Amino acid sequence: MAKSFRYRDIVILAILLFISFTMMGFSQTKITVQFKSVAYAMLFPFQYSGAKSITLVKDFFASIRNNRYLKQELVTTKGLLEEYKRTQHEFEEIKRENERLRSLIGIQSELEYETVIAEVVAKSPQNLYKTIIVNRGKESGIERWMPVVAYQDGVKCVVGKVIDVQAFSSRIQPLIDQSNYIGAMLKESRYSGLLVGQSPVSEQCLLQYLDRRATIEYGDIVVTSGMGGIFPKGILIGEVVSVSKKTYGIFQESFVQPKVDLGRLEEVYIITKRVAEDYFSDFTGER
Repeated sequence: MAKSFRYRDIVILAILLFISFTMMGFSQTKITVQFKSVAYAMLFPFQYSGAKSITLVKDFFASIRNNRYLKQELVTTKGLLEEYKRTQHEFEEIKRENERLRSLIGIQSELEYETVIAEVVAKSPQNLYKTIIVNRGKESGIERWMPVVAYQDGVKCVVGKVIDVQAFSSRIQPLIDQSNYIGAMLKESRYSGLLVGQSPVSEQCLLQYLDRRATIEYGDIVVTSGMGGIFPKGILIGEVVSVSKKTYGIFQESFVQPKVDLGRLEEVYIITKRVAEDYFSDFTGER
């Protein structure tokens, strides 16, 4: 009997302990949950501020990287733009050069005599273009005393004559040089004379030995006469800008403004006609 009471007491005690521990578990969980809620509520402002600060710092450094990248892109873009401008300029220059060359070739085909196109590579402006160097020489069939003309503003006009020839270059004496002589005449009246350069005194030329009977007026056109064995007849030289008729003698003279503008001369046409050295030297007195 005593044993049965003992077992019963043990069972009741076990049941009571189970119920107690169960109730304690539920109570502890509730307290834990409430504590966590309160802790989260207290810490949330600090967590938010910290997270926001971290985000701002990240964004700041990200913006610095983006600015550096944008600057690099800007530099690259500017470089590409400059390269494009240079390329466009070069293209336009090549286009103009091609058009100019086509024009030169077209003009050459219209000339009534054989010519060689030469590019001016050097000038001496300090001496009023006393010397002009072109890039054609013996290899192109150029010889001394060959006449040189140019096309400016759609008009063929006298430039000068070749006075020195190298293998790949030639030196041209322009018509305004003091030692240059060209047989010339008035286009309308056909009176002829001798055109002499005046450089470096003046850019004009002096037309000498004109017959006193010739009527000369300002603006009269002067062309080559064909005399002297250098220039073909009828090539434009320039126009009269002044007339001087002396009270004595059988001749008169006038100043002539050349048509060619040596300052913007880029290409010339060298007429490939042979000139007899003896004939030329007799005409000009030069040996």
